[in-house]
Amino acid sequence: MTVGEKMSRLYLRGVILIVTLVLFGSLSIPTVSAQPRSVTVTDVGSICICDAYYGDLDGDSYEDDIKILLNFTLDIQPSRVEIFMDITLPSGSGYSFLVVIYGMTSHAILNLDCIDMATEVGIYTITMNALLYGTGGGKILIMDEFQFDPPTEAGPGLPTVYAYF
Repeated sequence: MTVGEKMSRLYLRGVILIVTLVLFGSLSIPTVSAQPRSVTVTDVGSICICDAYYGDLDGDSYEDDIKILLNFTLDIQPSRVEIFMDITLPSGSGYSFLVVIYGMTSHAILNLDCIDMATEVGIYTITMNALLYGTGGGKILIMDEFQFDPPTEAGPGLPTVYAYF
């Protein structure tokens, strides 16, 4: 056996030893996985998409804007609510945005004006994931989905979202 072959075997044994140590070492490291708990409507109340429709919300003479109404009926008062919204167009493309609310009241309707987003013919899907913080039980996840069919013509302008109560 040549010196080169001996070095190759020694190197191979070293690599096997290191891989073995890493595998056994990683098995002894505790891991924690945390997920927000998903609740039913009766646990904390509800946040739901009560309506979505199109119209000319920005006054540009094109009915290419989407109005989304979120109804808050909560039995708790979270310190913060993060609302992740996805609008999926009929083609499969879409828009995503985040609305953060601090000091949420128990009952309210949040208006979301999505300007220049109704640009295709067909069924639109709105998906909402709301995370509630400061409820004493960790994060709480509430989800909802809504579908509607906007008009056939689109107007000019960049997509924009306005949120207000």
